[in-house]
Amino acid sequence: MPDEDAFDTTAREYPLASKARMEMTKMYNALKEKGHLRVFGAASHGNLPAQGSKVVTPTLLEAITELSMTSLTPQPTNTLLVSGIALAIAEGILSVTLNINLNFLFIFTLFCAFMDKLLINGALFETAVRILLPEQGRKILRHEAGHFLCAYLLGCPVEGIVLSSWAALQDSRFGGRRTSVSAGTSFFDEELSEQINGRKPLSRASIDRYSIIVMGGIAAESLNFGRADGGAGDEMALVRFLSNLNPESGGAMSWNMDSIQNQARWGVMQAILLLREYEDCFEALVDALERGGNLGELIYAIESTAKSKGLSVLREPVGFIMDQGLYGEW
Repeated sequence: MPDEDAFDTTAREYPLASKARMEMTKMYNALKEKGHLRVFGAASHGNLPAQGSKVVTPTLLEAITELSMTSLTPQPTNTLLVSGIALAIAEGILSVTLNINLNFLFIFTLFCAFMDKLLINGALFETAVRILLPEQGRKILRHEAGHFLCAYLLGCPVEGIVLSSWAALQDSRFGGRRTSVSAGTSFFDEELSEQINGRKPLSRASIDRYSIIVMGGIAAESLNFGRADGGAGDEMALVRFLSNLNPESGGAMSWNMDSIQNQARWGVMQAILLLREYEDCFEALVDALERGGNLGELIYAIESTAKSKGLSVLREPVGFIMDQGLYGEW
């Protein structure tokens, strides 16, 4: 393993081991052993939905997922532009109606925006955007649900989820008052944590798990909305993680941009197939999140739905990837 500084960027994004997280992991595993968690770790023993080759070309990804590369690629949004135009119109109307100097309003607005970002991580602006663009909140919720369910199915205990800056400010797991998080899902992979900290060689299985979970948000958005507006940060997290790996660290291969892009395609493909296989659980999770459920209620929603629908461990792959032809075959 390289020295600790080599993984410093990833370590800040990935929750490190702690006594509380180790106890949480034991609790999840104990509940699973007693049969209370049917689908926790349902795809954690190499039984992923797509087996075979890990080379996934863009053409093959489109064929397997039935989604275009455009829909699977995070796109820049015009949220700030729309919000800015709406605010400017409102200020213009306010200026004319109340005879207030328009320049003063602009300067005051910039000051308020600066203080909002400085003191409460832009929570007021985010609230205004969600009022003007309610679809944005629904996308964020399903995006995070994708991360949550992928982590859960891969046997990585989820310790928390936040869907707004207000929630992140009140949750120490996401930085509390020091946070820059506006939405997120915190999961813990005991094996990956030990490997990152140098206690064990880094395995390809751990790399693959992390890749699927990180790409789970993009997968959920693409499946539910036909495009992924969020997820650029997820892609960058995966790029930084893989870029820090090398054969000596246990990464088994040297990761260049081509191999990183292939791993991202492979990860989002597996995430999409998992979310489709456990679609009922995903919708139950989304419903629980919309009702403001706590962590226990979210897990109960997943597990009660799995039980009623007869879902358990993924016993057979959805298909096999073959290194044949120009683009590979499914």
